[in-house]
Amino acid sequence: ERSPLAKLEAMGARVLLLGAGYASCTSFHLAEYRIPSPRVAVGRPGPEGWETVTEVSISSERFDELGYDFERDRPVVRGKVGAAEARLFPVADAVAYAEQWLAVHRPREEEFLHPPV
Repeated sequence: ERSPLAKLEAMGARVLLLGAGYASCTSFHLAEYRIPSPRVAVGRPGPEGWETVTEVSISSERFDELGYDFERDRPVVRGKVGAAEARLFPVADAVAYAEQWLAVHRPREEEFLHPPV
C-alpha cells in the first residue's frame, strides 16, 4: 500500500499502454498483493549478507486474458499514436477489476502449497 502504484491509484492516475499489450500492465500486480496469493521465498541483500524472505509470488501470466476481459467489461479509450495501438484507463479501475478477476482465475495459496494428488 506504500508502493508507487498504490499512490498513483489514490491520485486518480491513468494507465497508457502505448504499443504494449496487457501483459505489460504493471497495475495488475497491485491486485496480486491485495488478494490471497501464493508466496515464494526470495533472496535479498540484508545487513549481514543475503537473507531469505517470503514475498507474494507475482506473475504476468494470464494478464493478456485479464486485459481482454477488463476491456470487454470496463470503459477503455482505444486509439492509435502513430502506428502504435494505444489504450487509456484509470489505474483504480484496472486494480479493482484485477482483484476480482484474479481471485476467480488464479489458484489460491493453499493450492500451490498442496497441489491435488
